Amino acid sequence: MPDFNAGSIVPSTRDLLQVLSTRRKNMALVGLVGSETPEEDAARLNELNISALAFADAGVAMQVAARATKTVPSLCLARVGDRDGALAARYYGADGVCIDATLPLDDWDRLAKGARTMRMLPLALAEGKEGAEAAVKAGARAVLVRGASAEVVIETVAALPRTLTVVAEVLSADADALRRLAGHVDAAIVPPAVHKAKDFPALVAEVDP
Repeated sequence: MPDFNAGSIVPSTRDLLQVLSTRRKNMALVGLVGSETPEEDAARLNELNISALAFADAGVAMQVAARATKTVPSLCLARVGDRDGALAARYYGADGVCIDATLPLDDWDRLAKGARTMRMLPLALAEGKEGAEAAVKAGARAVLVRGASAEVVIETVAALPRTLTVVAEVLSADADALRRLAGHVDAAIVPPAVHKAKDFPALVAEVDP
């Protein structure tokens, strides 16, 4: 866990849920920012009107990018298992955190409430149908469904209520995989290999006009 000053943490002022909730009418794109050039990548994605930024974990890259864009919300994709994890995410600029949907309900509630006290969005992290079902039982408002392919994610989210905001993370997704997700999820994580490609603006116009 990175060192951070808990006393300097301030609540989020950016509404991640608002930009992710599309009611499936379109698909919001969330650009995954790496650690090499976070400031430049965040600024470029902001110019492309991307809905939000994502980061593999809490750290300096997130902090730099969050400061560079000001208004674009950030999501920490690392699995948060305790209060310190949520605090660290917020310290480095996260506006949303992922909490394992299969945790005991009391643990889920405690971590979710802790995230909300910092005005962050707690997303239930589901890596299969069991996790998706658990997210519904936990009363989560948003779920991040992680899968090996677009087809796996689509199958996982098929039974979820449309009132639940669904974010998809297809591991090593390409542009075609993201296109297949459109209409099935509210938002999708876009890997650097996709959002740095020359044809990415066309993808943005296609799925998130």
